[in-house]
Amino acid sequence: MLVGLALAMACAWSVDRCMSSATFAKNGGPATDRYNPDPLSRGCHAMTEHLSSPAEPPVQTMGGISYRWAFSVSVFFRERVMIEAPYRRAFVPTIGGDIWGPRLQGTVVPYGGADFGGGGGPLDAHYMFEASDGHQIYINNRGYMRRVGWDPAAALDRRLPPRAPGEAINQDFVAPPDNEVPLRMRTSPFFDAPRNSPHDWLNHTLIIGHGLRRTDPDRTVFTYYEVL
Repeated sequence: MLVGLALAMACAWSVDRCMSSATFAKNGGPATDRYNPDPLSRGCHAMTEHLSSPAEPPVQTMGGISYRWAFSVSVFFRERVMIEAPYRRAFVPTIGGDIWGPRLQGTVVPYGGADFGGGGGPLDAHYMFEASDGHQIYINNRGYMRRVGWDPAAALDRRLPPRAPGEAINQDFVAPPDNEVPLRMRTSPFFDAPRNSPHDWLNHTLIIGHGLRRTDPDRTVFTYYEVL
């Protein structure tokens, strides 16, 4: 069971993307090649986000464990502060973001927390969501990350770009090959949500996910799956 779950966490980012575009269109999405039918033909398969969400995402199975896409989060961070002693620790405040998907929609509360990662290894982020219905949700996003082709000298502007009222960052993109992605993450977050709310399911559901560092603008995109 544990081996199967670990495999699911490591591979979920690719397995669920292997369905055909016809299947996605049938579930309410656009009839475009959102899912590459041959993900192994490239370093990383085609992947887009923030398109029309299927009303009922298809259930995937890995090693006897069933899971399905729950929601995705785009998080903007400020510049990191590194604490060198007695061990290396990063402090990276959140400055906002968006949440979309069939199970949760809303925003990331500006300055509602930070990532306290351990210098490129462990991931330990604490911040707040505000659901579209106004409920506040706490997330402790824990996991591991690995750097792929990241150049620390290539500083990026971490300031949240100005947006017009009602404007949202376009989340649609094609994931580049592994050797071109600065940072990848595998996570299993913990949530505290109001008990008497539509989000109580987060209090008793195992969630697994993956994160992808983006630089257009600089942000991290997390995709989460509920284990059924």
